[in-house]
Amino acid sequence: MSWKEDLTEKVSALSNAEFDYIETTDVSRASEIDLNCTGIYMEANIIYFEIKNINYLLKELGRRKVAQAYTMCHEVISAIAKADNAFVNCFSPNAFLIVYPGKEDSMAPAVKCAMKISYAISELYKKEFSVITGFEYAMGMDQGHIMGSKNLSDNRMEHLSWFGTCIYKAIRISKECSRPFHIGISGIIYHSLDEEMRISYRRILGIKKSIDVWTKVTYQYENVKKHLYQTNQKIPIDDEA
Repeated sequence: MSWKEDLTEKVSALSNAEFDYIETTDVSRASEIDLNCTGIYMEANIIYFEIKNINYLLKELGRRKVAQAYTMCHEVISAIAKADNAFVNCFSPNAFLIVYPGKEDSMAPAVKCAMKISYAISELYKKEFSVITGFEYAMGMDQGHIMGSKNLSDNRMEHLSWFGTCIYKAIRISKECSRPFHIGISGIIYHSLDEEMRISYRRILGIKKSIDVWTKVTYQYENVKKHLYQTNQKIPIDDEA
């Protein structure tokens, strides 16, 4: 059989198959996915982490420095997400997906994860990341249903391809974020957070005052006016609160 005949047979089989899926919150079940029409389906909170100025870094610093920045981000993101039993997907050459399976129960942990990542990059490892001159990042977050399918013959979760409107909304939200407001969340996440995650308290001239953690921003998504909420809040990664 020639390669063209083999390809024709595969494409025909795929087009006639019914795409089946496993509904689960356990991404380790990726081992049950085949290379045809089986996927993992789950509800999750999504963090889209983006190196915002990848083209600038390539032009000014070169490929090796960009690869160094990507690897450093991967180490930080993976370690923090792993502590919460979330998982990380290498989404593109300048971005990662951090996936928190679940709905309301995983919203606050996901938001805290983003704040810890921001703290790690901007403060804890500020000296280490300073070698990547001009490095800029942002995170967008949304919640919804996602489906993962296998595109390689191994079972590593990082090599799954994920699809879902919440992913693309998180990407759009990240585009609206920049220094110092590195984190943006959708309205559905904001309105599900408790007061502890939305308001902080400070003493001003001896008087305790409430301060909004988030700033409301209007943006366009699919030609519809929507609101996202940005913050520069950070959480030390050694804090369990």
